[in-house]
Amino acid sequence: MPPDEPAMDKVATIRVLLADDHALLRDGIRPFLTDLADHVDIMEAVDFDSALGMASEHSPDLLLLDLKMPGMAGVETVSAFRKACPEVPVVIITGQVVREDVLRAMELGASGYLPKAMSGASFVHALRLILSGQPYFSAHLLGPGGGDGDAAPAQQPTGRFADLTNREVQVLSLLVRGESNKEIGLHLGLTEITVKSHMRSIFKKIGAANRTQAVAMAIQQGISA
Repeated sequence: MPPDEPAMDKVATIRVLLADDHALLRDGIRPFLTDLADHVDIMEAVDFDSALGMASEHSPDLLLLDLKMPGMAGVETVSAFRKACPEVPVVIITGQVVREDVLRAMELGASGYLPKAMSGASFVHALRLILSGQPYFSAHLLGPGGGDGDAAPAQQPTGRFADLTNREVQVLSLLVRGESNKEIGLHLGLTEITVKSHMRSIFKKIGAANRTQAVAMAIQQGISA
């Protein structure tokens, strides 16, 4: 089961652009999207040109992007959507997880990377996190080191990460998993204020500007959930 939902009010209306050339997949995803708000306006695109045009014209609240649609150039295409609608969270939905693509998606400013094999409940949970302003890049997407057990570093931190305390490594591991501050606090028995304090210390020590950059740096370091 996915962790408890993040603390966020369910908005009345959101607009979602679902860009995938497979009708069966769009039909399967659509019912889960309706759980995101009281009213969800779902727009659909089947190739790069139509998706980019609709994203530019309508500026949806959320963009779900398949990397294998006609006209796409892989993960690098994320940059085109980020330029066209910089305020819209771009979420990659994919049937094939490639570690390098996940890291590159982070660098290009994507807000999430979701495998099509994930459960519906986990899918909705991830999208709610993203809509609340938190990126979702689970350590489970990145091969060895992922898992459902307690957070633990995959290897001894080195360089700037060597300055992290054991608790900070635990917090960072759960951040890599995609957990919110509230969920990290519940997992480790900490208040949200304490988690935020650890986050500030982590960012300062490793030189990260935000959560997404911290996750990318942690993954490259070998820290996972």
